Amino acid sequence: MVQPAKVRAAFLLFLLLVPAAACTYEEGTDEPTHAVATESGALTVLRIGTNDDGLVPTRGQIDEFARQVAERSNGELAIEPVFRAGGDQTREWDQVVARKAISGELAMAVVPARAWDTEGVDSFRALSVPFLVTSDALIKEAVKPELADGMLAGLKDVGLTGLALFPEGPRPLFSFGSPILTPADVKGMVIRAPKSATNYSVLEALGAVPADIADEEFGNEVEAGNVGGTESSLAYADGLPGAHTKTGRAVVTGNLVLYSKINTLVINAKVMDGLDEGQRQILRDSAAFTRDWSTSLLSTLAAEARRYCEGGGTVVMATEGDLEAFHAATAPLTAELEKDHRTKDIIERLRGFAAGAPAEAAVEPCDFDTY
Repeated sequence: MVQPAKVRAAFLLFLLLVPAAACTYEEGTDEPTHAVATESGALTVLRIGTNDDGLVPTRGQIDEFARQVAERSNGELAIEPVFRAGGDQTREWDQVVARKAISGELAMAVVPARAWDTEGVDSFRALSVPFLVTSDALIKEAVKPELADGMLAGLKDVGLTGLALFPEGPRPLFSFGSPILTPADVKGMVIRAPKSATNYSVLEALGAVPADIADEEFGNEVEAGNVGGTESSLAYADGLPGAHTKTGRAVVTGNLVLYSKINTLVINAKVMDGLDEGQRQILRDSAAFTRDWSTSLLSTLAAEARRYCEGGGTVVMATEGDLEAFHAATAPLTAELEKDHRTKDIIERLRGFAAGAPAEAAVEPCDFDTY
C-alpha cells in the first residue's frame, strides 16, 4: 500500500513542478486539446484518467508518474490527472475509463487488469486465476517486464499501448454480517465486485452472485441487507460499510484471497504516435520508474491485516480444509482458462515462482468473536 505521507509529498511536488494552466479547447468542440500555451513555449499535456480518488494506491501511482514525467521533460511534458473519471453513479466504472482511453477522450488511463476481459482483451486473465497471485512476492513477479510485456501487448487490438503494470494488493473477501469461512457461507450471497468476466466467473463458481453496484448505491444496499459481502483490497477497507457487525466494520477473511489487483498504465496509440521519440521515451522511462517505486512500497497482507485490526476491524481465518473446498470449487474454471496456451504459460510461470518463493508472514486473526 502507498503510504499517505509519501502520496501527499509526491502530489505536492507535482503541483510545484507542473505550472497551473487551463486546457485550451479546439474550435467547435468541447474536448480539450493535448497542448496548452505557456510563456516558455508549448507545454504538452496528457490527461490521464482513473476512477479512484483519495489517498489510495492508484492515486499515488499517478502522482509519482506525473512527477517523473515533469522532471524528465524539464516541465515541457505534463500529466493532468482526472480522478473519478468513470463517475460516482456509473456501473462498469473501470470499463468506462478504459473506453475513454480507447476513444481518445482521455490520452492515458490507469485501469485494473481485471477489467480488460470485457473489452476484448484476454491477455490479463492469468492474473485473475483464483487463488494464484495472492502474495506480494507473486505480485512483484507478475509486474516484471518479463511477464508484463506479453500481457500488455494484447492492448494493441483495441488501439492502446501498454506502458507498464503497477502493483496494488491482494483482494480477500469481506463480509457485512457473519464471516465467510466456508463455500456454504457465500452460496446465494450477493457480493459487490468490480465488473470482470473472469472474476465474476470465480465468484459464480463459489455459488455467489456478483453484482456491479455503483458507489452511490453501495452503502444503501448493504444497510438494506441486499449485499452480503465484497471483494476488495485492505487498502480500501476503511471506506467499506459495516452493517450488521458489532464493530461497525466489515469482517475480512484474511487467508481467502481470490486474486490481486494489478493496474495497467495505458496510452491511446494515436496519441503515442503523435509524440516525438524523446517524449515517448520519457513516458516509458517514467512508467518503469513508477512500477519499481510502487513495488518498493508494497506491504505484506499480514501487515495490512494487522493495521486493519489496530483500526478496529475484524480478521477471521478459514481452516485448511475449508480453503481446500474453496479451491476445489474453482478448479474447473482454472482448467478452462488454461485451455488458452498464452494464459496457461503465464499461470505455469507464476506457479513455478511461487513454488520457490519464501513463505510470507501469516495473517493473524483479531476480534473474531465480535461479529
